[in-house]
Amino acid sequence: MKKLKITKQYADEFDKKCAKANSHGFLRFLTEPNIDNVSLLDLISQIENSIQWKPVKDDREIDLDKEKITKCMNEFFSKYLPKKAEEIGKILNGTHPYFIDREGGVHVNFIPSKKGDGHSGNVGHSDRRTYLEFNVYIHNSLDDLRTIAHELGHAISSHHKHLIELIRKDAPSKEIDKYSQKSFERDCIGEIESHITERLFNRFLLEKDICSKEDLKNYEFGQQASLISEINLIREEKDIISELSCPVSYESLNRLVKNLEKRHQDRLLERVEKMHDGNNRYSAYMFRYIVGRVVSEQWMKKFERLKDEKAKEQMLNNFQNYLDKTYKLDLNSACEELLNENFACVVEDYVLDKVNEKKEQREKTL
Repeated sequence: MKKLKITKQYADEFDKKCAKANSHGFLRFLTEPNIDNVSLLDLISQIENSIQWKPVKDDREIDLDKEKITKCMNEFFSKYLPKKAEEIGKILNGTHPYFIDREGGVHVNFIPSKKGDGHSGNVGHSDRRTYLEFNVYIHNSLDDLRTIAHELGHAISSHHKHLIELIRKDAPSKEIDKYSQKSFERDCIGEIESHITERLFNRFLLEKDICSKEDLKNYEFGQQASLISEINLIREEKDIISELSCPVSYESLNRLVKNLEKRHQDRLLERVEKMHDGNNRYSAYMFRYIVGRVVSEQWMKKFERLKDEKAKEQMLNNFQNYLDKTYKLDLNSACEELLNENFACVVEDYVLDKVNEKKEQREKTL
C-alpha cells in the first residue's frame, strides 16, 4: 500500500467525516457494558466466533421485467403480510402518497441495468423532502427479487413515514431534528424489518419453485460472509477511533498512521484512507446490518419451528403490527416485540444454534 501523507488539511477532513458519523460516540455505544456486564462489542465477537465462512456462488439469472416483479410481489405480500398488501400494490403502481411529491411526481423507478454495475435497489428519504424514493434496478437475477422484497420491507415500515408526516404538517424544526437525529440505540434496528421480509420472501420463492434449496443454502452462505465482513469493518474502525483524540487532531492521526506503518497493518491503513475519502459506510451504519441479519434469522427459525398454523399466523400479524411501531422502538424493545427477549438473549440463542449446527455437520461426516 502507498504511504499515507498526513497533513493538517487531511486531519481536518478526517475529523469532519468522523464527526458526521459520530464515530467516537458509536465506540462508546459499542463498548459500554449492559446490566450483565456484556458490551455490544462482546456480543459481536460471540457472533463472529460462531459462524463459518463458506464460498458463495453468483445468483442464478432469471428473466424479469416490471410486470413480472409487480405480480410476484403482490402475490407474496397477499399471502404472507396481507395487512400490507394494499399498500404494496399502491407503491408498485405509483399511487402511494408517500412516494408522490408536492408537484405530483412519483418517485418509484424501475431501471433495467447491466449485470455487475454495482447498483442495488433502495428506498430512502433525505433532507426535508416530502416523499420517499424507491429505485428498483433490474439485472435479471434471483437477487433482484430478494432485494426488491427487502426494500419493500423498508417502504412499509413506519420510521420513514413518520418523518415525512412531521415534514408535511410543518412540525417545528426542533421536533423534526429530534426525530431524524436518532440515537444509535434506535437507529440500529433499521434493517430488522427488511431482513425478516427478505427471509419470508425466500420461503415464498421456494414454494413457487422460483428458487431451490441449493439457492437458499447459497443465500445463507452469503449472509454469513456479509456478517464476517461487517464485523471486520466495525472492529477495524474501533481499533482506529480508540487511538484518536476527539476531535481528531493532526498529532493523534499522524501518530496513529506512523504506528500502523511500523507494524505493517495495511488493512487498518486502508480503512483510515476509506474513512477519509468518505465513500465508506461507517461502522454505525454497518452495525444495523448485523442486527438485522441476526434478529431476522432467529425470528425465521422460530417461525419455521411452529407446527400450528394459527401460531404462525399470529407471528405474521405481530410482525405487521411491529412495522407500524418502528419509529418509536429501540434495540431491546424491538427484540422484545418480535422474540420476547432482549438483544443479548437473541445473540445467545443465535450462537447456540450455530454451535448445534456445527455439531450436526460433524456427526454427519463421521
